[in-house]
Amino acid sequence: MNRTYKNINSDSFNNGIYSLVPIRDKDKYDIMNWRNNQLDILRQETILSIEQQEHYFKMVVNKLFDEDEPKQLLFSFLENNKLIGYGGLVHIDWESKTAEISFLTETSRNKNVDVFISDWVNYLTILKKVANEYLNFKSIYTYAYDIRPNLYIALQEAGFTEINRHKNHIQIEDKKVDVVIHSFDLKPISMRVANSKDVDLYFAWANDELVRQYSFQQDVIQYENHVHWFYNKIENPHFLFLIFFNQDKSAIGQVRINKSDEEVIIGISVDKNYRGFGYSFKMLRLACQHYFKNYSDNEVFAYIKIENKASIATFKKAGFLEVQFVFINNIESVKLKITK
Repeated sequence: MNRTYKNINSDSFNNGIYSLVPIRDKDKYDIMNWRNNQLDILRQETILSIEQQEHYFKMVVNKLFDEDEPKQLLFSFLENNKLIGYGGLVHIDWESKTAEISFLTETSRNKNVDVFISDWVNYLTILKKVANEYLNFKSIYTYAYDIRPNLYIALQEAGFTEINRHKNHIQIEDKKVDVVIHSFDLKPISMRVANSKDVDLYFAWANDELVRQYSFQQDVIQYENHVHWFYNKIENPHFLFLIFFNQDKSAIGQVRINKSDEEVIIGISVDKNYRGFGYSFKMLRLACQHYFKNYSDNEVFAYIKIENKASIATFKKAGFLEVQFVFINNIESVKLKITK
């Protein structure tokens, strides 16, 4: 019987002939050899010795099974019950429920493209199930050097999306290469264009205490004024209301995009019941993707009060960059931009 992690009440996870089991002590020397043979794709600088590997398993790996919230969950990857790889979820953030994916297969399997892609897709299929159904994570991601193009084929087949690329970030031998980050959203959201039936929902969001606090116009909005404004805006081709829903079909917030004569401006609000779930940056990314796909503009701007540090951080996470500091209604603010 395999060991089990305290927060995962199972010792085996399967997808056809492939399976993941909590990492086994008997696999440590195979894993050591694979790592030593594949230094170019790992964040490992020197060859591991037997003594180092034994110490790591004794002092790090074995203790993972005693911790309530370990920083990593490692697994042996099997094909027809034969060890062919290992990996898991590392750099786990239990508060935000996110983790990086680690994976390495037996060295010779990397040489066959079909085998390589099949290994990755099946591994990710099982790992997504573990992260979603057993751990209730929000997202998982990969951090990889841009030297294996077949990896991106596998990630795409498994439903992952490239969310960031650090140009010339790492030196491998005599060449600088990119670091590429792909992510899979385990708690997906959807959106639609708002309509007249959403007027009361938007009224509640507009008068939310936190929304008014960080608005450049802080006065409470009167219902009659709101109705007149809202109906005018949803009929205006230069104004876009997008309403977002979580996987339970609950409305979680809205993004509005307004095209003036000078520029395109975006704003966002999240329902008070769904703050802290990591929805805001996803909403911004989806809204910008939708806008750039359907409209000819190449830039979208945001204006945020300098005191609203959480919102600024969210916009930056969604891909916005600071342009300049400005004053709006005598309030110190930051102007941010995202480009198509």
